[in-house]
Formats: sequence, C-alpha cells, structure tokens
Amino acid sequence: MALFVCINANSQDIELTETGVYEKKEVVVVDSAKAIVLFERAMIALSDWTGPDGKAKAGIDYQEKETGTVIYKGTYSLGFKSGFLQGWDRWADFILKVRCKDGRSQVTITVPTITGVYSGNGMKRSWSLSEVVEAINKSGKNKKERGRLLLKNVADTADGIVQAMSDRLKGNAGNSDDDDF
Repeated sequence: MALFVCINANSQDIELTETGVYEKKEVVVVDSAKAIVLFERAMIALSDWTGPDGKAKAGIDYQEKETGTVIYKGTYSLGFKSGFLQGWDRWADFILKVRCKDGRSQVTITVPTITGVYSGNGMKRSWSLSEVVEAINKSGKNKKERGRLLLKNVADTADGIVQAMSDRLKGNAGNSDDDDF
C-alpha cells in the first residue's frame, strides 16, 4: 500500500504519492473507438491547448503507435507571487501519459515540481511538491493558507488537463463544424 502525504486545503485533501508527486489517473471509455483512433486523438489533443490562462505549454515527448502510447511534457502557470517590487512567476511542471487500447484509454498526469522564475534577474528555481508541503507545514498561519491554495491550484489545473484530454479522446472537444471542413 502506497503511503501518501496529505494536506487539507479548504476541505479537500491533496494527496502526494510516496515519491512526493501529485498524480491523477483516469480510464476513459469510448466503446466504439479503435486503439488507433484514440491514439490519433491523443496525438493532437493538446496541440492547441493553452490552459485556463492561455500561458500553458505542452509538447509530445514520446509517441509509439504500436503500443498506443503518447507522453506530453509541459508547464502551466500558477500565477505571479509578488514581493517588494519584484516576485516569482510560478509554473507547475507536468507529464501526461496516455495509453490507448480498443474502447478505452488510461490518462495519467504527474506533477513533480513547481518552478519559479524571479522577475528581478530571471533566476529559475524548482521545488519538489514534497518540499513545498514541508515548507507549508513549517509556516505561520497566513503563509500556510497561501501554500494550501497553491497546492489546490496545482491539483485543480492538473485535473483540468486530464478532463481536457478525456473530452478530446471522446471526441467531445472543439466545434462540430470542424469535422465537416
């Protein structure tokens, strides 16, 4: 049985795996679709996806037609955390794996790290989610709440990516007029 690190964020538990990452898996059932059709949908699913704020980036890292596997890697914005005159532009780094078989696909998203880019000098720094949880647990009340909201944002946006992929695998995304071009 896997051990989980849990943090309560506004009545929702955000669970990290024993390796300290956020992970969500979903099986998408599309009864009539062949594996090759689902694979092709997965290949183009995030080609124009920019996330809820228009800043997300994702690209195909790996693809194998024979096994019906597509792996995307990318980042999505967690917003800007301002300090005195400067601050951190924060990004969640993710890996999205889609495995396709006749009639179904397994979609798994993993978020291992948050990367910050400091506006003052462009310096980049990455923190594992377990480091973020550790820092939150050591923080005072106000910082603890902001940290919990940050982790909730990580999970909510990652879950949204899984939903976007699920919709596209089912053929529910985009304008139906596009099919008749």
